[in-house]
Amino acid sequence: MPRKPAAPARQMAIYLPHPLPIWRLPQGYLDRIRRAAGRRFDIHLPLNEAGLVKSLPEIEILFAWGLAGRLVTQAPRLRWLHTPLTGVDRLLNAELRGIDVRVTCSRGVNSIAVAEHTFALMLAFTRGVAEAVRAQKDHRWRQTELYGRKPPLSELRGKVLGIYGVGEIGRELATRAQAFGMSVWGVARTVKTAPFGVDRLLPPARAEQMIRRADFLVLALPLTPATHGLVGERLLRRMKSPAILINIGRGALIQEPALVRALREGWIAGAGLDVFTSEPLPVSSPLWEMPNVVMTPHVGGTHPDYMQRSADLFLDNLKRYLGGKPLVNEVDLQAGY
Repeated sequence: MPRKPAAPARQMAIYLPHPLPIWRLPQGYLDRIRRAAGRRFDIHLPLNEAGLVKSLPEIEILFAWGLAGRLVTQAPRLRWLHTPLTGVDRLLNAELRGIDVRVTCSRGVNSIAVAEHTFALMLAFTRGVAEAVRAQKDHRWRQTELYGRKPPLSELRGKVLGIYGVGEIGRELATRAQAFGMSVWGVARTVKTAPFGVDRLLPPARAEQMIRRADFLVLALPLTPATHGLVGERLLRRMKSPAILINIGRGALIQEPALVRALREGWIAGAGLDVFTSEPLPVSSPLWEMPNVVMTPHVGGTHPDYMQRSADLFLDNLKRYLGGKPLVNEVDLQAGY
């Protein structure tokens, strides 16, 4: 009997352009993806957007930073998009939400780095590191000033850490806070049982109890319509005046004009910021010159193995996808995370 003709190969595209090698597909992973896909998929490697557009009509699987809204209609066969991003607020355009596609993200690949970065920001305040580094530039020995600083140099032990958003990062924060001897309060929308290290877990409706108690209030939330502009005058006025606000989530969680006023008028003692509403932060922003602000340029989640872990997650999900199993880190397109 004549052989049946082989089924045409399905199509996959990997499109991860970036000027810096740290954000590209790691060496050896293309071969690993080819082996996992086997003969079932042809793999496209567009060099630019024009190449991506040319291949999109046949693509079923896309491993990319995202897909611009103007291109979504050109991908009628797209069934699964995996992104190296951990937060997907910039990826979920209205066009993508409107089609039948599964989206997975790389949530968790940078949780440890972000948690450690958060503690770096907190310690910059409690141990006077920020002031000392500023003085170092001018060759100034600020020991006497730091001895008499208000608030004084202090310990994290005994402080209350409030975590607004007890997800992957929040759990890593809580674990480390226990080692520092801190008391940990958390607010979570879906988590019902307090994870390790969280002494008290509250629903969003009772978040004010945590806000009033926290010495450090950390924003570890995804950016969604429900959380956009969450931190404004009302919330800031409910914080303790010696409290520090830390944002390692998304810049638009905070209404920046309200934060500037709170810092100037002493509603809170300071802010540690890794994310901002506009990035890069405009040179005209008053946050640059405020002595009670410690900022970093959105590098909290960066580490050398980020893309390797994201590619490992893609490989795991590829096996699941081909086997008809649930995908890890599947995004709820309507909820936004």
